[in-house]
Amino acid sequence: MGLADLKKRFAAAGLPIIKQHRNTGLQHSTYFAVGTAERHTDITISDNFLNDLPNTKEYHEKVESYATAVAGRIKCGSPEVFFCRSGVAVSISILWPIQAGVTNSGVSTFVLMDVFNQVDGQTAKCSMELGFSFNQTVFDFLPETINSVRIAVDQGSIHFFKADIRQETYQRIKHRQQQVEGSSPEDIEQFLAGKAYVLGFLTVDEPGEMWAADPWDGQYLGVTRKELLLAMRVMRANGLFDPGLGPEYVRPTDKLLARQSSGKQYLEDSFQPQRQVSRHSLPNKEGLLSNVRTALERHPFLALLVIDLDHFKSVNDAKGHSEGDACLDRVVSTIATVVGRKGEMYRWGGDEFAVCLPDFSAEEATVTAERIRYSVEQSKPGGEIAVTTSIGVCGTDRTDSKSAEEILDLADKAMYESKRLGKNRITVWPFAPPSDQAMKPDGAKENAESSSKGAGIY
Repeated sequence: MGLADLKKRFAAAGLPIIKQHRNTGLQHSTYFAVGTAERHTDITISDNFLNDLPNTKEYHEKVESYATAVAGRIKCGSPEVFFCRSGVAVSISILWPIQAGVTNSGVSTFVLMDVFNQVDGQTAKCSMELGFSFNQTVFDFLPETINSVRIAVDQGSIHFFKADIRQETYQRIKHRQQQVEGSSPEDIEQFLAGKAYVLGFLTVDEPGEMWAADPWDGQYLGVTRKELLLAMRVMRANGLFDPGLGPEYVRPTDKLLARQSSGKQYLEDSFQPQRQVSRHSLPNKEGLLSNVRTALERHPFLALLVIDLDHFKSVNDAKGHSEGDACLDRVVSTIATVVGRKGEMYRWGGDEFAVCLPDFSAEEATVTAERIRYSVEQSKPGGEIAVTTSIGVCGTDRTDSKSAEEILDLADKAMYESKRLGKNRITVWPFAPPSDQAMKPDGAKENAESSSKGAGIY
């Protein structure tokens, strides 16, 4: 009865089942491929869920919500392709089976997935831990998983590899159950413009349709369907969209193409990469404090990194100031590459830098800090002189202060603690007493497993 009910609700939403087969083992379930031969996705559903489906209104709503979302995306392209606020379009393929539906084990499980960058063709293998919740099912986990990947892409915590490079380990990403805060009307319009440009022009041979009211986009942005549709209508009135195949669908116009491709920014937020980054063009300490004050008003939390070079004076003393400047250039380029769209880089003094990461917790910022530490170490900017970094991290989730000056001071103190402990390491504020301090990492892994589990030294 549950299987028949599932098929009926999928069919009502316009989502055909093209393949199914039974899985047997510790958890009995059924695998489904849904959509069309050209555009489809898959899912594994537990027998527990199917057995309860005909009698539970809540399960009816979960099935219908999933079917509507997938069927809506199929009209425009692959239902596994999603646009991120940072301007990246990714295809997310989940590796089934995972723990599907409700069990009584109370044990967390992991979902494995392949993430494919639609624009440059690079890939990343990722994993995410799903905590146990009695009321959640696979239909709840799916949009949460997809949107957790999108947020990780925005924050730069997923590293993509060329197709010919074998990734040794799965990159761990953080599971997020909901967006922290809603987006403004301007943010929604910028997102829809970017989505239409990338999915409608960059990733297809011919201009394509875009579904403006995807409910998974709404969850990702923290907005309602009504807000998505209102933004769509505003952009249609401005000549950026033409009507599509239905009232919730649009087609990008040449005006949108000209606006986006001419370099006009559709993502005017803190994830936009800095232009012409060099040791001469980086904002100074006053610029950092000003931008931190603005970010504190706009974002629920942020993190600061203070970075000081180890043994840089030895380069100047042994090789002269010309080679010292070249060393700084290499360091700036390396740090800027790691930071990318995640935040902004600053410099004051000779060899002291800072990075502001809006919407980053201290734990998430530590992942970026470790990538900076490892990348500088591996790039050998000082040649035979081992120029490395001592980094201090302060996140507003770990302090009550809302003062830009105080947050910078705390990150600076954490940096000096890294210096005191031997350099080439990361310290997070508030740091533990000396007896509780941990050793620095023995090497970088391009995944979030190198992030911290709490405050301390890394």
